[in-house]
Amino acid sequence: MTKFWFFYALVAVSVLSACSDPSTIIHESSEKSESSSHLTNCIEAKPCIDAEGVRVWYSQAVLEGEQEFEVTLEVEPHIHVNSAMLSGENMNMGYIPVLFTPLSATRYRAKAMVGLCSNELMQWRLTIELESSNDNSMSKVFPLYITQ
Repeated sequence: MTKFWFFYALVAVSVLSACSDPSTIIHESSEKSESSSHLTNCIEAKPCIDAEGVRVWYSQAVLEGEQEFEVTLEVEPHIHVNSAMLSGENMNMGYIPVLFTPLSATRYRAKAMVGLCSNELMQWRLTIELESSNDNSMSKVFPLYITQ
C-alpha cells in the first residue's frame, strides 16, 4: 500500500512541476533580488550622464508609484527635445508622455507620474528623442525605479 502512495505522490509532483512556468519562477526570484538591492534614481548631485553629455536626474532618489515627481534634463545648447516618454522595463505598463518645458537654452524640466505595480520595485525607462541644430536626431534612454 505504501508503494502506491509513493507512486501517486511522485506522479502528482511530476504533473505539478510540469504545469508550472519556469520563467515565472525565475522572474519572481529575480524580482525579489531586485527589490532587495535598493536601487536608487539619479539625482542632481549624481545625475545619469550618457556618452554625449546628456544629463538626467529626478527630484528624489526614491520615488513611489502614483506620486508626482520632477525630471530635469540638461543638454548642450544646440540640442532640443522633440519628445519623451516613460515605459515599463520589466512589465508592459503602456507609454506615458513626458512633456518637458525649457528653463534655459540647456535645461528642461517635466512633471511625471507612473502607476503602481504589483512588484515592490518596478523599473521604468525614460526615452527622450532629441534633435541637434544640424537636424541629427538621437534617442536617449535612462533608468527610473519606482517603489510601492
